[in-house]
Amino acid sequence: MSAHLDYFNTIERVRSVKTRVTATTFGHHRSEFLRRRWVVEDGHLTHLLVPFHDSEEEVEADIDENAGVFRYRSPQQRSRIVTRPLSEIVLHTFRIDTWLTDLCNLVAIEPRQLSPQRTRVSDHLWHLGNVRIAGTHDFAPVFVGRLWERAPASETTPVLCDSIWPRGGVLLRNRTSSDKLPRDHVMRSLSDFIRLEAGQDVFDASAFDRVLRGFVTASRDDEPEQFLQGLRVKLPHFEKSRLVSEIRAAILKFMWGVEGKTPPAMKWAEVNFNLDCGYRSFDEAFGDKATREEFLILAKAGGHYQVRRN
Repeated sequence: MSAHLDYFNTIERVRSVKTRVTATTFGHHRSEFLRRRWVVEDGHLTHLLVPFHDSEEEVEADIDENAGVFRYRSPQQRSRIVTRPLSEIVLHTFRIDTWLTDLCNLVAIEPRQLSPQRTRVSDHLWHLGNVRIAGTHDFAPVFVGRLWERAPASETTPVLCDSIWPRGGVLLRNRTSSDKLPRDHVMRSLSDFIRLEAGQDVFDASAFDRVLRGFVTASRDDEPEQFLQGLRVKLPHFEKSRLVSEIRAAILKFMWGVEGKTPPAMKWAEVNFNLDCGYRSFDEAFGDKATREEFLILAKAGGHYQVRRN
């Protein structure tokens, strides 16, 4: 299995990535995590539980680093000294930032787009940076979420809703989830994009790019003639898709019809009543005449919505 996925699964199981853990937490992955510096040895247990009749009793460990062992007095035979390998009580600290840096390299986030503030919600949400949408000058944020079901919404929601993000992005988790996210961000499993080739982790950039674009097409296919996804819109007469403001996206989304069916026609009062956007008309919402005409041409071109001026 991918080392990145193994590590993600491991940090999902612990109470906090700030606590020290024993080697049993990593199983047979320990040596690989140590090699990659995703964990480091950080001291030893000084007290441990050992068998005592039908239960356990806590004993104090006498550590001998030179000999590489620890000793304790048997609670069942007080005169007996038990000697065990020191490796059994080694504690480890997670190096989350090192793993996230390696993940940034795997995703191929450009150096200038790396996040200057990686931790957004301690123990739960990190921002890797912004990844380029292939063939464009647009970037979308990439996040990593841990134990999302326990993450405080009062902290995660403001982060994801922040207007600093250029558009909706992707929140990577260790497993598939149907949770809805604000600001048109989408949640995906990291395993959807990582595969092993010759024992090395490989990131499927094409599949990731298709998620960022908001539609699924074969690799290198052109954009669909017309679509609306998050803050990105493409109309038949547009040379390429473009970003719109949040309020314009909300208006378009409400007025967008279903492909293959007659586009809906509605009064502006109906739009404003449902969205409470504050604009008195479509013209006012879409600003200058050139911009208005670009979107109003949909009705003439048989697009997915129509506007009734009255």
